[in-house]
Amino acid sequence: MKNGFDRVNNEPFIIESKKFKSMHFGHASTQSLMDMQAPMRLVVEYTKSIMGFLIFQPNPRKIAMIGLGGGSIAKYCHHHLPSSYFLAIENNPKVIALRSKFHIPEDDSRFSVEEADGATYIKDVISQFDVLIVDGFNKNGQPSNLCSKGFYDNCFRALTTNGILVINLCGEMKSNRIYQDLVNQSFQNISVMVLERDHVNQVIYACKGNMLNDSIERLNAQAAELDKSHSFSVSKVADNFLFYRKLQASRTE
Repeated sequence: MKNGFDRVNNEPFIIESKKFKSMHFGHASTQSLMDMQAPMRLVVEYTKSIMGFLIFQPNPRKIAMIGLGGGSIAKYCHHHLPSSYFLAIENNPKVIALRSKFHIPEDDSRFSVEEADGATYIKDVISQFDVLIVDGFNKNGQPSNLCSKGFYDNCFRALTTNGILVINLCGEMKSNRIYQDLVNQSFQNISVMVLERDHVNQVIYACKGNMLNDSIERLNAQAAELDKSHSFSVSKVADNFLFYRKLQASRTE
């Protein structure tokens, strides 16, 4: 069943079956996927990698995400991180209008959806977020203003001490390394880019400080502890991170 808006001018539409509900800007890609029987479950693999920020920031005070989509990350954080404040920044009002169809919670004291351009919003933010997630796409892919050196500079300034930036990218890993290089320049540090099993998405982790270089033992122990309170395998996410961290290090030696 198709539902939603006319598929022009970057307007989203929904495809629904008995098992899943998905959001699209076109038929070539899926923006979000929800399990109809378990709306809070993280279905798409890259969303679990994004939640891998927990390995480094297990109890973030304030999280911001650019790009709402179907709200998989937003509602997961709202449900599983009751002591965290979550802000979703979405520039497409037609996406926001579909929030109830994807069980995205209403705004309250610890959750908010704001209609704004993410790149513009983040420009004026200084040292506010412990976690900043960039997952903004339109029908043409990721907008250029969300993958520029200036934007990554602003992301760095928006993070608190030891804050972490997590970016979802789509396309070929080799091509996306240009964005990783820009992130490294902005953070004056080495990021880690992991490849998802679908070989379509990559997730970049970058942080203030040296958390990404924590020992294998400490990261595995943190992930094992998180497994007790989360509905996906944080340990598998940690294993993937450590694999690509090692692979990346071997390429630079």
